Order: sequence, then structure tokens, then C-alpha cells
Amino acid sequence: MNILQNENLIIESSSFGAELTKIFSKKYDKNILWDGNKKYWGRQSPILFPIVGKLFDNETIIEENLYSMTQHGFARDMDFEIVDKGDTFVTYKLTDNESTLKKYPYSFELIINYTLNDNSIEVEWIVKNTDSKDIFFSIGGHPAFNLPFYKQNDFSKHYLEFKSKNDVEKINLNGSFTDDIIPIGKLKNLQLNPEVFKNDALIYTNIDEVSICNNDGRKYVTISMEDFPLVGIWTPYYSETNSTAPFLCIEPWYGLADSINSNKIYKDKKFINKLSKGKVFTASYNINIH
Repeated sequence: MNILQNENLIIESSSFGAELTKIFSKKYDKNILWDGNKKYWGRQSPILFPIVGKLFDNETIIEENLYSMTQHGFARDMDFEIVDKGDTFVTYKLTDNESTLKKYPYSFELIINYTLNDNSIEVEWIVKNTDSKDIFFSIGGHPAFNLPFYKQNDFSKHYLEFKSKNDVEKINLNGSFTDDIIPIGKLKNLQLNPEVFKNDALIYTNIDEVSICNNDGRKYVTISMEDFPLVGIWTPYYSETNSTAPFLCIEPWYGLADSINSNKIYKDKKFINKLSKGKVFTASYNINIH
């Protein structure tokens, strides 16, 4: 594990998947990030690349050839190289190789930067097109936060506070795949309860900021993702007990699962990103601990 710390936070990350594995608040003497208990979900903050969500039949067509790829892509299950590290940052890199080319026939560099600031962590993604042609990709974050934050509270005593400059749309799911898109205008607050997640994740467009708050208005965590096209909000739902797992994922995305009527052509996916030869894509979001 690679450790960064200051007077407020300790963060740890792993070369496997370039995944954040700990955000510890010295103020609260608590772990803010989910611990990866496999009883519920064995991951903590995976990097989703080069797809977000599922492909229809776990297949996609790239340049007339059929490729197989499982949910959220391969980056989360690969070893990254540490290419730089300082007192307040660590940088990981993944490049195309024999294994990736069997699933995704593009040459690329994927760089993940974690920077520790006062009470926040900046997560930066850099995708470089090292191919001789245009490449296409999706990328996303999937950080999970302990909820309830205090054991004496319960999940339903929390709400989400949203900020957005533009009107918001909700993208509904049909199973694991996207379906209709519903305009909802401005979205301010969402009261949490288990049934909110009975149809899997909530997906919204044009959200710039999401805060997890308890019902007295106190903020715990804010995820700032200005100008990101999408955010997913998810926790496992257990219908037999009408309950959720003890964490909540706030997921900034540049990409989306296949639609229910997908033609399987990769470059036709909704919210896919196109990157010309030699060009670089950069995006970042912040996790702020209050």
C-alpha cells in the first residue's frame, strides 16, 4: 500500500487497480472509505476503464471485430506502475499490453493521480492516445463511503444534497442496461431509504456536486465533479430484508452502460469519448471530508 497523510487525513492506495483503499479522518478517528468487506462488496474505489457498467452480452464490436469484456472493464483488475510519488501525491500508470489488446484493440496510457490536500483528495485521470488512429473509451470512478457514518444512526436518516448549473436528467435502468431518459429539471435533495435502490443504481446527468448529509443537515462527505456528464449512486439492495449494505457509492462517470436496445458497436455507445491520435484527455474530481 502507498500512504499519504497530513494533519487531517491518511489515505492509502494500491498498485493493483490503482485503487484508493483508505480515507481515514483524524478528526473523526474513523475510516471514511468502505473497507471492502466481501460479505457486501469486495471493492472500495475501483477505476472503471475502458467501459462503465455492462456491455450487452458482455460483448462489443470494435472495427468490425467482436471483443468480450466484463462489467466496468479491465483496469480495476490490473497492476499499475508507480511512476511518481511525493509527500502529497502518488501517480500510477497502465499501458496497453498483450492482455488488454485481446479485449480492447487500442494503444493507450492511463494515468491516475491522487493528490492529498487539506481535507480533500483530488482524483485525476489522464488518458493518452498512443495509437496511430482515433480511440474510443469510457472512464469512471466508484468510491464507496461508509454509511451510516455513526453506528447509532441508520441509512434512512441521511439525504443527498445536489448542486448543478444545468438541468438534470435521470437515466433509468432496465436490469443492468440503460433505458429511458427522464428530464427532471433541478435536483436539490434526495432522502435516502433502502427502496430508493431496489432497481439498482440511480443515474443522473449534469450534476456538479453531491454531499452526503444526515437529517439534521450536517455534511459528512462532498464529491465535487464539475462538468462531468454523469454520476451514478449505488448501494446493494436486499429485498428480503428491505435493507442496503452499510455504504454508499458516489460515482463520477464519463461513460454509461449499454442501452437495452444496444447495437453492440463500441463507438456508438452513449457518452463514449473519442480521442484523436496523440491527444490527451484529462478529468478530475475531489472527495472533500467535512
